[in-house]
Amino acid sequence: MSMVGDAFNALRQVILMQSRLDQLDGRISRMAGDIDGLTDALSTLRDRISRLEGVIEGAVMATRQRRIED
Repeated sequence: MSMVGDAFNALRQVILMQSRLDQLDGRISRMAGDIDGLTDALSTLRDRISRLEGVIEGAVMATRQRRIED
């Protein structure tokens, strides 16, 4: 190949790599958004589980009190 042909191939490779990097940047941005959504969902789930644990503990305590009174 000629020197000009090599230069065009090198330039083509750089342009393709830039395109791939742009696509990767978009994917990373979407993944960051997904992770933020998962973080929010996890926080909500943790709060709900804590409330359920409180209800269960309250029921257990009420059951124990009834047994002591009987």
